[in-house]
Order: sequence, then C-alpha cells, then structure tokens
Amino acid sequence: MIKINLLPFRTARKKENIRRQVSIFLGLVVLVLSALLFVWDSMSGELKTLNTDIKTVKAELATHAETIRKVEEYKKKLTIVRTKKGVIQKLELERSGPIRIMDAMTQCVVRTRMWLKSMEDKEGVLNIQGVAVDNATIARFMKNLDKSKYFSNVDLTSSKQVKIDKKLKFKEFLVKCRAVNPDLANVSIQAASKGVK
Repeated sequence: MIKINLLPFRTARKKENIRRQVSIFLGLVVLVLSALLFVWDSMSGELKTLNTDIKTVKAELATHAETIRKVEEYKKKLTIVRTKKGVIQKLELERSGPIRIMDAMTQCVVRTRMWLKSMEDKEGVLNIQGVAVDNATIARFMKNLDKSKYFSNVDLTSSKQVKIDKKLKFKEFLVKCRAVNPDLANVSIQAASKGVK
C-alpha cells in the first residue's frame, strides 16, 4: 500500500486561506478607512463653508445692527417731536378753551329771563350762580347746558326765592357742571393713536 503524505498540501491550503482572509480583512480595513477619510474630508469642507457663511452673516448682522440702532434713534426722536407737537396743540387749545366755554355759556343763558351773578371754576367744576324769573327758566338753562358739548354733569345744587326791591320775586339758583373742551379731548386721542409702531 502506498502512503501519500497530504499534510503539507493541507498546511499550504490552510496558509493560503489564512492569507486570503487576512488580505480581505486588510482590504476591508483600507476600504473603511478610505471611506471614513472621504467623509471626514467632505464634512471638513462643509464645515469650512459653514464657518465662512457664519462670518458673512455676522458681518451683515453688524452692518444691519448699526442701521437698526439708527432707526431706533429716529423712532425715539420722532416720538419726542410728536409729544412736543401734542403739547403745543394742547396748550393752544387750552389757551382758547376758556373763551370758547364763555361763548358757549352765553349761548346757554335764556335772554331777558335770567342773568348770571358769578361763575367759579374749581378744577374743571363750574359753580354758576344766577337769578331767573322762574323755575322753568332755570330748567331751560340747565337743558341748554346739558345739550352743549362744552358742559357735562349738569346738576342743580340750590334754588330759592328772593325779593329784589321788596316787590319783585325771582329765583336765585346755584348750578354745578363740569367744563369740557372737546377739541382738547380730540388732541389727546390723536396723540395717543399716532404713537410710533
């Protein structure tokens, strides 16, 4: 019987398999490393691009920040100018307000049936003292005041009969009302509605 030693062939075959597996493993490692290197290179390129974009945006933002600061400054100045204008308009109307209120008062008086003795203003509340022929005249005077846009909260405080020259009987009255300047109210509303947005 002939004996053939197959051991070196098997050993050579095993060595060849091991070499093949090692070369495949090394090939895979090289392939994975090259893929990682490619991904790292592309991501570092994107990172450089993003950093450049961030620097550009920051530069633009700095430019716009100066513009925004100037706009805010102009808004503050505009608010100050509008406030001053409103104050001037209010002063102009307040200056002419008492004249208009007196004119409105003369139009509310019932002619030839009454006369005013005094009128006193205490913080916008008018105390009007007068003498009238009768209670109907006082009521008509109060209705005229109530209809006028220059007076509100009209209230009769007192009414009493007095004799003048010991023969003539008249009604002495005291009426309280609030003086209103409608033009002044409109200025306040306009000034508030023109606030800077």
